[in-house]
Amino acid sequence: MTSKTILAAAAALALSATGALAQDWPSGTVQLIVPAAPGGGTDVMARIFADYLGRETGGDVIVVNVDGGGGAIAYNQVLSAAPDGHTILFNHTGLIAGYHTGHSDVSASDFTTIGIAQSYPPQVYAVAPDAPWDTMLDFVDDAREHPGERTVAVSLGRTTHFIAGVIMMNEGVDLRLLEASNEVDKVAAIQGGHIEIGNLGAGSAAQYEQAGDMRVLCMIDPTPHPAYPQFQTCLDQGVDVSWFAPLVLWGPPGMDPDLVERINAATANMANDPVAQEQLANADSVFSYYDVEATQDVIAAEDERIAALAELLGLAAR
Repeated sequence: MTSKTILAAAAALALSATGALAQDWPSGTVQLIVPAAPGGGTDVMARIFADYLGRETGGDVIVVNVDGGGGAIAYNQVLSAAPDGHTILFNHTGLIAGYHTGHSDVSASDFTTIGIAQSYPPQVYAVAPDAPWDTMLDFVDDAREHPGERTVAVSLGRTTHFIAGVIMMNEGVDLRLLEASNEVDKVAAIQGGHIEIGNLGAGSAAQYEQAGDMRVLCMIDPTPHPAYPQFQTCLDQGVDVSWFAPLVLWGPPGMDPDLVERINAATANMANDPVAQEQLANADSVFSYYDVEATQDVIAAEDERIAALAELLGLAAR
């Protein structure tokens, strides 16, 4: 055989092997690595997805909680795994924020982006029941007239901080950002008059509003949520503020494109799976299918936006 023939045969053999790997996936237990302790929002969403994926593929899919190190331990576990589709990171875009703020040395580009599994439950901006604003547009107009005076509850350096940054960047207003890390702290601070506005889950907000304890100004998600028709989006009010919170499937670097397509395609039927849809509805989550290219476009856009926000907020480490 000539050297050219040998090379061609080797290339054909490699192509056949990778094709077989994609076709046979999963050939063992699939681990969804969640960089958080059991019981949190990401963990709950991961378990819904694992249940669906196991039924859809006929394989064994388990959730592995790897807490600690600000996600670094989980990230490195996936980065060092074999690129065979049996070790997948299940995480939100906090990974991107962590990189741009210097909390982590790992970026989204270090992984293979596979797909979007779900999105986080809808979020709203809410104020005390006696606040002087009826809509988010009222609040933004007031903030524009009183630069640096209006206060927003955020978890500094985290997603809520970046969402407040979107208001500042897109609407050209200067807000005073105050630390209130969890929802309980935010609600107490807003109801007590110490902070004027903060974001919280739409489900909780609906209960507070029904009890007369808070008032919702707008929904932060880019589109209305069918479970909360009473909440207008900020965008529908003419305020250029929205935040999409996808839960992303990231694999080790160097995954074969055919395998990535195979795993991504396995997520598509979640939109039509009655068990998954019931579980998602109970968790206030939704699923919209994104193919590999669309997913990668979403992640690239989020990376660019978060980098710009980190710069605006003085959080940029790179």
